[in-house]
Parts: sequence; C-alpha cells; structure tokens
Amino acid sequence: MRWNFFLSLPALLTCVACPVYAHVGSPEVAMEGMAGKYRLLVSVRPPDVIPGTAAITVYLQNGGAVSVTAQPIYFYSGSAGAPSADALQPVSDQPGQYKGIVWMMNDGSSGILLHVSGGLGIGDLVVPIMAVSTAQKQLPAATGYWLVGLGILLFVLMLTIIGDSVADGITPPGQDVSRRRRRAKKVAVVVAAVCSTLLVYGGNTWWRGWADRYRQFMYRPMHAGYTMRQDKGVNTLDIRIDQQHAQRAGWLPYLVPDHGKLMHLFIVRIPSMDAFAHLHPVRTDSTGFRTVLPPLPRGRYLAFADVVNLSGFAETLKDTFEIAQDLTDSLHRMDPDDAYAYALPDDLIGSPLRGDDNAIICGRAGKSVRMKDGSVMVASLPAGEDLQAGRLYELQFSVVDPKGIPAKLEPYLGMMAHAAIIKDDGSTYIHLHPVGTYSLAAQEGLVRRIALPENEYRLPDASAFRDSIDRVVTQLRSMPAEQRETLLMRQMDMPASDTGMRMGNMVSFPYSFPQPGAYRIWVQVRRDGQVLTAAFDRVVR
Repeated sequence: MRWNFFLSLPALLTCVACPVYAHVGSPEVAMEGMAGKYRLLVSVRPPDVIPGTAAITVYLQNGGAVSVTAQPIYFYSGSAGAPSADALQPVSDQPGQYKGIVWMMNDGSSGILLHVSGGLGIGDLVVPIMAVSTAQKQLPAATGYWLVGLGILLFVLMLTIIGDSVADGITPPGQDVSRRRRRAKKVAVVVAAVCSTLLVYGGNTWWRGWADRYRQFMYRPMHAGYTMRQDKGVNTLDIRIDQQHAQRAGWLPYLVPDHGKLMHLFIVRIPSMDAFAHLHPVRTDSTGFRTVLPPLPRGRYLAFADVVNLSGFAETLKDTFEIAQDLTDSLHRMDPDDAYAYALPDDLIGSPLRGDDNAIICGRAGKSVRMKDGSVMVASLPAGEDLQAGRLYELQFSVVDPKGIPAKLEPYLGMMAHAAIIKDDGSTYIHLHPVGTYSLAAQEGLVRRIALPENEYRLPDASAFRDSIDRVVTQLRSMPAEQRETLLMRQMDMPASDTGMRMGNMVSFPYSFPQPGAYRIWVQVRRDGQVLTAAFDRVVR
C-alpha cells in the first residue's frame, strides 16, 4: 500500500518524529520544557548498563514548592506497560532542585515521564532518552580475591561437615570411628568435592553464557564509508552505511526526517578544528547517501552523521575521510540549508583563508565573533570563567547587526538556532537545539506513541514507508525557505512572533559537558536568508 503524500506529510513530521537525539561521548540528556504551567530544566544521565538506574535532576524555574515524580516509559510497551512512578526528593540546600533515580529495565528508545503537582496545578513533561548498554562492569580485583578466599573456605567447611556427618557425627560418644565409617567419610568427601566442582563449573558456564549474550546486545555504533570524487567540477561525497556489520541494519528502511532532513552531517578538519560544515545528504538507496562538499581546504576530516529510525533510536556515524587538495567549487549545493565556515585563531596573521567571506575569528572566553554578513555573535559567559564538567549550563548567545543593534533572527530548520559541540580530540560530539539535546518534535512523537495501548505498535511496510519518507523530504527541500520553516515550526509547536518568521536576537542551549578538556562550540543562526556560523572555544575543568 502506498501512502498519500499530502495526507502523510504532517503525520510524518510529527507522529514519527524521533524521541532520541544523536550524541558521541555525551550521555547526559539536557532538556528545557513546560510541565503544565511549570517551567523545568531537566538533566537525565541514562545508565551505561541495562538494567540500571537513570539519575534525574529537575530544576524548577517557577511555582514554589511542588512534588515531582518520575516514571520510565518504554517505546514498545507504551504507558500501559510502564512501571510505577518514583518520587524525586527536594535538595535541601538548593531550592527548586529535585533529584532521584529510576530503574531502566529495557533497552532501546525510552522516556522519563515527569509529573509535577503544586500551587499551579499539575503538569507532565516527557524527556526522551536512549537506554542502551555501553559498558560491561568489571569486578574489582580486591573483591575478587576476597570472594575466592571465602569460596575456598566455604568449600573446605562444606567437605568437613559432609565427611563428619557420615562418620564422627553418628559415632556414639567415647567410641572410636570404625574402619567402615572412615571409609564412608572418604567416599562422602570425594563425592561432595566432585558434585561441588561440577556445580561451580556449571554455574561458571551459565554465567559466561549470559555475559557473552550481554556483550552481543551491547550498543555498537554503526559505521559508514566516505568516498570523495570530483565529477564535472562538483565535489561529491558518497556515504555508504556498513550494513553487514550494523547491529540495527533492519531499521535502515525506517529512517525518519529530523527537522526535515534524513541526515545531518557535521564535518570538521582535524587536528586544528578550523574548517567546519553542516550538510544534509540525500538518500540514494537504503544504505547510501550523497552530498556536495563546499570549498573546504585539504586535510583530514572528522565526520558525524546523524540519522534516526522510526522507533526513535538515534545513530551517529563517526568516521574520518581525506580531502587531498583544496576544493574550489562554491556554486553547487545539494541542499539549500547547507552551510560552512572557517574558524581562525584571533592571533593568526596572513592566513590564505582571511579573504573568504566564510572565514570567522574564533571567539575565546569573553570575546565576540564577527560573522560573514558583518553581524556579531556574543557569548554571555563572563570572560575567563572555566566551565565545570558535569554541571548543567545555559549556554547563551546574542547577535547584533554591524551597527550594534540587536539583530532579528529567522528560524533555521524549524529552530531558533543549532549548535554543534566538539571536543578537541573528537571524543565528544553533540548536536544541540535551544530546547536541549532533543527537538520539540521528538518529544511530541514520543508523547503520541506512549498514549497508544500496550504492545499495539506495528511497523509499516518497509518499501512503502521509505518511498513516502523520500517524497516528504524531497517536497520539503523544494519549498521556499520561509514556507518550509513555517511548516516545520508549526509541526514542532515552536512559537512564532506576530511579525512573521522573525524572532529576537538571543538563543540559549542547555548542556552539561561530560568531561574536562578543550571544546569548540559552533553556533548557527539564520539572518536575512543567510545561515551564519560562529565558533567559540571553552575550557572545561
């Protein structure tokens, strides 16, 4: 059965919108949203082992004293199959802050349903998470030695008790143990030793079998091969997902658009982290994508390709590829929302990139960045402030025009802004939005799913679904920018001003840096029809 395109467009943009967003080395989930009349800033650290506990912190922005509960919701079972909710406890020395844990028993696309009740009434907020096993816990060596010692002691004691029970234990007081009973004692000890050894061996085999099965279900990210070629002056990058070794290859026909795109590709030159591009490859077949590269300089590039399947499970395909020589073509673009920039150190003199309109001076602590249209982006963090790993921040940025007047921004891919945060060694990457690590469309998609009865979710026909999605993405790409952004914002319930598509000049991103180190923050906004990029360096302690 083939779906009617125009009827399926709104549903495909919302009902199948992904409840999980991609990340590399950044497990903590940050989200800002409304639970009824309560404004919440939420941090969730999913477990690295399933079953395991997710640590939840809720920052209440208004409403006074409230009660907060958290309930795990699983995509496949919905709310009807969910366990009971657990109460989050207020933090005594932090007014408005609540903490607690919930057990996550199933892996895959999941969510935390927060229920808030207080003076402003009641409200719910769903925080989508991706619960997967990413680690296998190791027994500490000291604990292992203690357990081995205790096991040997128990083994000796058990053999002693069994041997005495058939000899000394049944011999009358004052009599010597007979030769027959001494023989029975030896036989009992040998039989008990053999049986105990077999039990220990069987238990060890059973445990190793479960450990091997656990390793098979541990999260293994998908990979892709990147091939660059030049055809009639066009710099084409072909992306081929490794289907043979993919853990979730069966989901590839069920990829869904996120912000109207099937794939978000972020590439950055390493180790200098100076050349950056945000591209949107188009699908060529079930495992292939293609995009056109902007005029990037030669070098080795890290690539982070974000895709999401129908269940809401997100994948980031992290790989590297080489550009052998400087690319010069700047006329061909496969997607109208593609953008790139060069971030130059503020002390660099005589760079060959300084004459390029896309060259920007990277902003360090307390410094601003002048973008390609002359407007300036300013980070609000005080100069010299070192950020702390594991602490939730509101990363705030403002934009002023070349005359210093607050600029009016326009939506970009259905959001006020986008950001990519990359650690200098490539071990951490996250694609952020003003609502956090998820879009509002992702949240709405999970809300619609969990409202369905338990275990009534059925996958559509793979071929028909893929064709329908491809038609949706093609139609969106061909729309005028303002019409496309209006549609995306409406489907994701993003607010729009009375003046049309223009917004204010401030954007913010909630985020918790997972580990110490040096990070580069790429921030993208749209102004006067242009996608503008700024870059800021931050040190995290």
